[in-house]
Amino acid sequence: MRRWLHRGAVTVLAAALGVLLPLAQPQTYAGTPPRAPARVPTVLARFELSALSPRVVTLTSAAVLRVSGRVVNLGERPITNLGIRLSRDEPVSSEAAAARALARTSEELTEAVHATGSQPLPGELAAGQSRAFQLDVPLRGAAATALQITEPGVYPVLISLTGTSDVGGGARGRTRLASIPLLVPVLGIPPASSGGPFGPVLRRPPQPAPLTVLWPLAAAPERLPSGPGEPILVPSDRPGTDALAADIAPGGRLDGLLGALEQVVPPGSPLGAAVCVAVDPLLLETLDAMSHGYRVAQAGRISEGTGARNARSWLDRLRGAVRGRCVLPLPYADADVVALSRAGLTDLEALATSTGADLVRELLGVQPLIGVSWPASELLDERTLADLTTLQTHAVLLDPHGITPPPAPRPPAGSVARDVVSLVAGAPAPVGLLVDPLVTDALAHGSGPLSAQDGLGALVYRAASGRPILLVPPRRWLASGTEATTLLTTAQQLLDAGFVTPRELSALAAIQPEGTGVALRYPPQAAAAEIPLQVTGEVQRDRDVLRDLQVATVLDPAAGLRPAALLDPLRLGLLRAVSTAWRGEPTAAMWVTAQESGRLDELRHSVRIVQPPGPYTLAASDSPLVITVSNGLPVGMQVALRLSEAAGLRTGRMGLQLVPARSTRQLVIPAKVSRGGQFSVDAWLSTPGGTPLGEPSTLQLRSTAFGTVTVALTAGAGTALILLVVRGIVRRVRRTRKAG
Repeated sequence: MRRWLHRGAVTVLAAALGVLLPLAQPQTYAGTPPRAPARVPTVLARFELSALSPRVVTLTSAAVLRVSGRVVNLGERPITNLGIRLSRDEPVSSEAAAARALARTSEELTEAVHATGSQPLPGELAAGQSRAFQLDVPLRGAAATALQITEPGVYPVLISLTGTSDVGGGARGRTRLASIPLLVPVLGIPPASSGGPFGPVLRRPPQPAPLTVLWPLAAAPERLPSGPGEPILVPSDRPGTDALAADIAPGGRLDGLLGALEQVVPPGSPLGAAVCVAVDPLLLETLDAMSHGYRVAQAGRISEGTGARNARSWLDRLRGAVRGRCVLPLPYADADVVALSRAGLTDLEALATSTGADLVRELLGVQPLIGVSWPASELLDERTLADLTTLQTHAVLLDPHGITPPPAPRPPAGSVARDVVSLVAGAPAPVGLLVDPLVTDALAHGSGPLSAQDGLGALVYRAASGRPILLVPPRRWLASGTEATTLLTTAQQLLDAGFVTPRELSALAAIQPEGTGVALRYPPQAAAAEIPLQVTGEVQRDRDVLRDLQVATVLDPAAGLRPAALLDPLRLGLLRAVSTAWRGEPTAAMWVTAQESGRLDELRHSVRIVQPPGPYTLAASDSPLVITVSNGLPVGMQVALRLSEAAGLRTGRMGLQLVPARSTRQLVIPAKVSRGGQFSVDAWLSTPGGTPLGEPSTLQLRSTAFGTVTVALTAGAGTALILLVVRGIVRRVRRTRKAG
């Protein structure tokens, strides 16, 4: 949905930045700007790496490091004297050194311990032209082209492109145009030549490091509101496809993540005990609905979806892959529990949690792991922790930077619970399961065809240290299937070599840590990335309206639809608006919220006052008002009617009225008219709780009846006239008698 929501913005941005930020290119690396006059373009060339072999060097791997990719000339002048060289630093030897290696820039590796000679690329590279390259660099040897790696370890390596360009019409010397830093893990030194001696191997820790892997299968909420019984509706940013269908199709992101599980960790695999699959229940629900047929909204048009078969196949594959395995259900729509808690929407927290577990149980046929929470960015505040405690949560995945005091870099040897901490001392609160920040950050920052390479280096370094590893990739990891497979394959290699041992997530969550509790630290940048208060405020208002409608709706036997079947999807739709997918994307969050609020407004406006074709005529002083109410919903609705005051009109009270499903009903309101003529009355329809239904209606009334005052005056005048007539007759009789 983000691709659909922001397509225009991305297009404008790409056009504005041009070649400086080629957004559409995978694995794009821009070199550090060379020192040059102001007229020189910031970036002259770009590297696009496509392959690295071996990804992890072992005794049995090739004795050369093969780098493949493409070079692109981004300038307006040809580049000559092209050459590629590799530099490497000393292997990382401490926690701080490993963190610096991951946070390094290209400039920081310029003065590396060892650099190979530059290997030329023949010919010149014309403006806008690209050229593929393949470079073989020996790992060890006396030649200047070798990396001189003679000891195992995790090596920071820099791949650099140099060349000469006459930008601006003046001669320039050879300079570094672009570079790519990588971590290269070396478990053992292979022979330099066939039949040559093997080098040393990486020393194993005294005890294998416990390894737990949380494997995420989640996606942005690619779904739009739809009515009961209708096919689901998903957005699309280009004709003929949609984002979710592309993700589950062969070669798609979710297809690759699931395929890595199937290939490397099939049921019964030794590594299988270490892997727990984290699943977004909304993803399962959406794919299940897509498998029965769905529609796609694109540029104002609605068309039939084309991913039904792939949705059915992907779900079937997932059921087979998780059979007998740990499955952690995320909250429905991967709702941001911190944002919900801080907005006071604890009922929606509970709904997201319970619905998530129910859907995993129903759609995958497994008993999910409950009571374990994985908050966004592994960060939590104290208020959310208290809410999760009431929801029977007993363990929370946390970043060590999100607690204080932070854990010691090197806990006492033999401490099996050093990656589990007490969050509240002496209280029944969840325990904190500390994710490995080194591996997590390395995987989060990678992109393109080699996105997992730094993660491989961090994983090997951590395994060699003997410390427990809770490996957690980003929840919507953008790695390809090849990269996901490489990561799990490396974990399997480390298991086979005795560096790690599998540890189930449920076993980790059951550990009771010793010592005093730690406090949570929720950094300001995490709060800044939260779902905006404008969104959670709108969600809160919509939640209140749904609560009121729940009371007002009743089952209509003729329609046969339970009110919950109408309202529950709307309630779950509110969770789509607060998904962690929208963290840092307030525009997307507000757009989704507007869609859900619009659907709720359509529901409210389906119950309305029918405007009469003309004015009401009241022929008598006690003629009642007859107002027609239409209910377009598939459930009965209890309504309350309120009328404004008007001079000369008094209406009686009318209790709650039930309007059957998909029908109209005339409401008869007792009225007393005390004057004739025309006047208007405003009418409002609402639920018993006061939620407005439809739009206010102005009724025009015409009274042709005498009121009580008019009747009294007329009767008085008639009586006076009769008395005057009688008086005149009496006087005439008396005069006649006197005259006689």
